[in-house]
Amino acid sequence: MRALVVALLVAFAAPVSAADKNEDKAKEAAVAFLKAVKAKDADAVMKVSAAPFAYREGEKVAVLKDTDALKKWVKERLDSIKDAKDVPTEINMVLAYADIKEKIKDEEQRKQLEDVVGKDGFVAVVSADGKMVPILVRIKDGKATVVGLGR
Repeated sequence: MRALVVALLVAFAAPVSAADKNEDKAKEAAVAFLKAVKAKDADAVMKVSAAPFAYREGEKVAVLKDTDALKKWVKERLDSIKDAKDVPTEINMVLAYADIKEKIKDEEQRKQLEDVVGKDGFVAVVSADGKMVPILVRIKDGKATVVGLGR
């Protein structure tokens, strides 16, 4: 009888796929990134971020190619935050980049972002100042790192 119960539990247990685990890792990385930004802690931001790093510059996507450039950019952005209490720390949703990349109409920008986030990356979306802000998260060697920020 015990063997039958164990067999039924195994058969009906919801399998946890690698994609689900990676989605959880992406969300955790995005939350850690936001908390570090809220604390205005450049070192903590850098611990969960990596270059290349994409960000929006006007209507275009810009890419910081190396860690030194990223660190400088992060410090400048943190210095420009007037009221850190307004920085959100809750993620609204996490989407696989592969599922949304076709919505990016500009082919050059789509290619730039895919080069940064990778084919298996995620987009964590947060609401700030009434706008949806994407946070790009790359999964590499089982580790999630923030590699981009929209806005």
